[in-house]
Order: sequence, then structure tokens, then C-alpha cells
Amino acid sequence: MIIKVEPAEFFMYRVIMISNLENPDPEDPEIRDYMEAQELEPKYRSEGDFEGRRSESMQFGGCYLGKHTGEINLIQQRYVEEEIVVHEIKRHLGESDRPVAFPEEKLEGAVAELLRTFNNEEAFKKMDDGKYQVVLDGEAVRQAARPRSMPRGPCWSRS
Repeated sequence: MIIKVEPAEFFMYRVIMISNLENPDPEDPEIRDYMEAQELEPKYRSEGDFEGRRSESMQFGGCYLGKHTGEINLIQQRYVEEEIVVHEIKRHLGESDRPVAFPEEKLEGAVAELLRTFNNEEAFKKMDDGKYQVVLDGEAVRQAARPRSMPRGPCWSRS
């Protein structure tokens, strides 16, 4: 979901939330559920083209959303952090003289398990400019992944 904040009349501001209806972002359902639970209704709602995609636009007054913008931001932040950690996990699985490979049909599940292990505060390091960087130990990721990547069954043995 794209969230835009624009100036409005009399020192006010408006918040516009744009959701891609063809390919929603992963956080969209949770944001919608939050807004529904809080009974937040947009002042204006429309569907149309945004950057070449069929989208829904919801406009709210900034004062109306008030403290809810912080919670919506946290929901969005969690999904962005997860995306970044998933990217780093996949990168570390392949960047080694001993990469860890998964069959395509098992990769998503294996990465989800690794995400539960590695998506924590230690995964992020604050840089001098105040921004954060993902700092996963590549060998630790591969070591955690190896038991998950080994074949199972009666013919398998450790040699």
C-alpha cells in the first residue's frame, strides 16, 4: 500500500492510501483489518488507474486518522522488514563455496522457518546516518538451513 501525505487547506493535511487491486501488497489485508476494527472510514474512496495498475484510493483527513497513522506505519514496517530479511536469507543461502539449495516446492516453507529464527532485533544494525541495515551471519543462516535441505526417507543416510 502506498501512503501519501499531502497538505490541505488551513494548515491541515490529508492522507491518501493507494492499494493495488490486481497485485495487493502483503500488508494490505492487515491494514484494512485494522482500519475496519477501528471503524475508520475514508472521506473519499475511488477506484482507477494509478501508475498503470487498477487501484483503490482512500482519502482521510490527517486529524481523523490521528494516532492511527503510527499503528498503520508499524504494520507496514513489519512487512518491509520481513521482505528485507527474506531477501538476505535467500542471498546467504547461495553465496558460499558450500551453498544450501532447496527444491523449488520447499524453498518458500524453508525460508519461512528461517525467517522465524532470524527476523529479530539482532538482524538490524543502526548505521551512523540513523538508518538500519540487515546484518545476518551468512554461515549461521546456511548452518540453520542445512538440516532442512537434506532429503528424508528410508534410503537416506549420513555418510
